[in-house]
Amino acid sequence: MVSRRTSLQTLAVSLPFMAWLFAPLKSPQAKPGKGLVGRWGGQLVAGSVTLRLVLEVGDGQLPVLFSIDQGAQPIPADDGTVGDTEMDVTFSAIKGRLAVKLSDQGVLEGTWSQGRALPVTLSRLAEGAVPEKSGLEDLGDLQAEVTAGQTKYQIPALVGGFQIMQGKAIEAREAVAGQLSVTDPTPVQTGQLWHVGSITKSMTATLVARLIERGLLAWDMKLWQAFGELAPTMFPAYRDRTLADLMTGQTGMPTNLSPFDMLAQAGMDSPREGRLLWVKKAFALTPESGMVYPNNGYVLAGALCEAVTGKAYEDLMVEEVFKPLNMASAGFGPPPSGNPQGHRKALLGGRLIGVGHDRGADNPASMAPAGGVHIAIPSLLSFALAHSLGHQGQRSDYLKTETWRYLHTPPPKADYAFGWVKRPDGSLWHNGSNTYWLAELSFDPEKSMAIAAVANRFDSDEAVGRVMAAASGEATTRLAKT
Repeated sequence: MVSRRTSLQTLAVSLPFMAWLFAPLKSPQAKPGKGLVGRWGGQLVAGSVTLRLVLEVGDGQLPVLFSIDQGAQPIPADDGTVGDTEMDVTFSAIKGRLAVKLSDQGVLEGTWSQGRALPVTLSRLAEGAVPEKSGLEDLGDLQAEVTAGQTKYQIPALVGGFQIMQGKAIEAREAVAGQLSVTDPTPVQTGQLWHVGSITKSMTATLVARLIERGLLAWDMKLWQAFGELAPTMFPAYRDRTLADLMTGQTGMPTNLSPFDMLAQAGMDSPREGRLLWVKKAFALTPESGMVYPNNGYVLAGALCEAVTGKAYEDLMVEEVFKPLNMASAGFGPPPSGNPQGHRKALLGGRLIGVGHDRGADNPASMAPAGGVHIAIPSLLSFALAHSLGHQGQRSDYLKTETWRYLHTPPPKADYAFGWVKRPDGSLWHNGSNTYWLAELSFDPEKSMAIAAVANRFDSDEAVGRVMAAASGEATTRLAKT
């Protein structure tokens, strides 16, 4: 089974361009009521990821957070407020925010935000106790989980699938349930198109790898060498960072442009021209500390590919990635009419609304290298399986084996590689969302196996996680029979 663990830091891998914004906090203040003081624990579920959390609240102090599945090191809150029955605090070290309130049932209920808000419930713990691990013993087969998840979580459409290599033959499965949108009862079919958000990053990294093998780029090229002509006034701290740093979140460049600049991008007619402006704006941003999720980094990487080839990023992707890796269904922007729609909640009442198929149903088109691909599940799985086979030395016709493996290797003391999160069990995973969809993709670098799941509403973490687990279990079982 694919591991359900990853780090708190990498839960933010699907940042849409507006979801990262936090409301302003008040001045730090810690005056917890007696009902809050003590030890609390619970689970944070984000798709196929589950983390056990412990929160310690002391008298007159901001709380301290522990992630039990990641070494249980203390993560102190350093800003926010704690009152009689509620708290709203931030943990700058991991760019997280916890906002919870004591309920009538005596539990803390609210959200954990780290790129996007996830529901969390914390119950009282005895001294020294930790939350129990959740199990997935009740999983059904793939089709059963897709059908149950679509119904239980009121998702308009849900899909899951896997591909495995058995000898020289590829075995594949795709399971779907639901309808195209809340207002279109047309049943969803296999082979239709789904938006996969930030999973696009690994595709952009694959394009960059192709150009590197041709000698047009280099992983270790300095950013002033790569972008000097496009951004002659870049912030000095970026100059000696490398292209590899840019794509693994190691430059400190903020995740996104300012909200004003993002809105300006949405109004541009030419994605390529938008990316040229994006380069200048991004290199003028003040760097942050630590690993920073690289939405900006991938948009810049796409612009660099355009600069060294003279071709549009979208055309390069078709020529260099989609065609040779059997991804004929892939395209950019929201899926066209006749396919599932993404969904959002109405501002008043929370009613689910389909967002349609026009350009307003996605992030700015210039942001495509960071998260703008739509694709059918068989094509998506073909891409991930190519990465698995390449890692094993079976796709040197496309990239050198050492290049494949480089794409799957995070920097030292990190788990974010080139559009992939390396998980404790060795699998590579990523998710994606433009706030209207939720997608996950994973592959095993040793077992010739790829799994995927997509929902056309973004708050479908548990359903998508169960579908991923069911796909992994079924694929593993079939591999074991060979």
